[in-house]
Amino acid sequence: MRKRTTRILTGVAIVVVVLGIVYAVAVAVSAAKLRRAYAALEKAGRPTQIAQVIPPLVPDPENAALLYESAVLLLKAQPAPEKNLLEYLSNLAGTSSDKPLDPNEQAELESLLRQDIIGRALSIVKQGTQRPSCRFQNDYTAGISMSLDHLAKQRDLARILGAKALLQAKDGQAGEAWDTVLTQARFADALRAEPVLVSQLVRSAQIELACTTIQRLCESAPPAEQSSRIFQDLLGQYDDLTPLVRAVDGERLIFGEQTLGLPKSKLRTALGDIQDEGRIPGIIARLMFLGISFKPLFLADRAAYLRAMQDYAERFAQPYDPNEIETMGKEPSEYHVLTRILLPNMGRVKEVYLRRIAQVRVTRAGLALLQYRATHGGFPETLGALEPEGVRDPFSQVSLLYRRHGTGFDLYSIGPDQKDNDGAAKQPKQWTDYDIVWHFAGEATP
Repeated sequence: MRKRTTRILTGVAIVVVVLGIVYAVAVAVSAAKLRRAYAALEKAGRPTQIAQVIPPLVPDPENAALLYESAVLLLKAQPAPEKNLLEYLSNLAGTSSDKPLDPNEQAELESLLRQDIIGRALSIVKQGTQRPSCRFQNDYTAGISMSLDHLAKQRDLARILGAKALLQAKDGQAGEAWDTVLTQARFADALRAEPVLVSQLVRSAQIELACTTIQRLCESAPPAEQSSRIFQDLLGQYDDLTPLVRAVDGERLIFGEQTLGLPKSKLRTALGDIQDEGRIPGIIARLMFLGISFKPLFLADRAAYLRAMQDYAERFAQPYDPNEIETMGKEPSEYHVLTRILLPNMGRVKEVYLRRIAQVRVTRAGLALLQYRATHGGFPETLGALEPEGVRDPFSQVSLLYRRHGTGFDLYSIGPDQKDNDGAAKQPKQWTDYDIVWHFAGEATP
């Protein structure tokens, strides 16, 4: 009996030792993968510390964010039929940009925009755009819990600026309208320094909104030569992938790395928030977490996340590939569960950002066409008559498409589907078969 017990205990001890060795080897292999991932980031010149991506503090007299927040508070303090004047007016302005308002809604929008309080708030925003820096007080150490409430307010102010410019043009105040849209265009860059993907997507939407306002104003009152050049130079500064690439690094360090560096108890809570764990039975959620937090798997997963984010930062600088929407974000192994949870849909992010760049280039080229008409009495036969800078389509890597019609023109990018859809503009909830187009009807005169 003793010999049998001894053999059993010896066998158990051997199994334990073997398992311990296997575990130690697995940890060592995974740790080596993680070290190589960090070494690759450093070799590529990518930041590896959160302090490298957090924007520096800005002295109050130089910080535009303080004025933007002041304008927000001023409008939020005003009563409205629903919520507050900032949000109510923003919703009206946003609806008007998507479809014509009914006469009563249009009259209400115009009445609200003519209030003195709107002029005061937009004047404060204009002062902000003249400051050299903008830094909102985001807590970058909070990781995925960081509040980004300011983004919705940025969108609200941008909408109001656009609607105000169009109303001024309607009232025959062309000079004031172009001054307001210049503020709108400059205001769009308030988020440039924020190393967060959602911030850059909001910034992208603001830039597109400014381009749309510029195009609509040109129908009734094209800008003078000096004003046109100011807008072309300003928009040229938005034809840049650097803020997006910085945001990919920021996403990795501020959200991914900080989440993966949490103690196990906090990590489980954080992942539950991301995945809406309430939909998963408790015992299954606990078993899933035990698996993904098992040290060899966890270290390998973390290394996979770092490799994927480095790859995305590098691929963002490459020419557009429509297949990236499907492939970016689906490449990690099925065993890298954390990587799959934390990776944003990078293919869609790149598409959205390039749509903005296409809109910028279309607007710059369109302004150049209008200036050409003012100088030569008509539009050129081809875009070759313009300066080549800014007329290349980011989706095709060749020239934007252009044709004259009557006294107007169609100027467009083929868009993400990389097909010439004959200048068909995107409709709400349309994902393909559209172009990014400026259809200038030609009613306006220089």
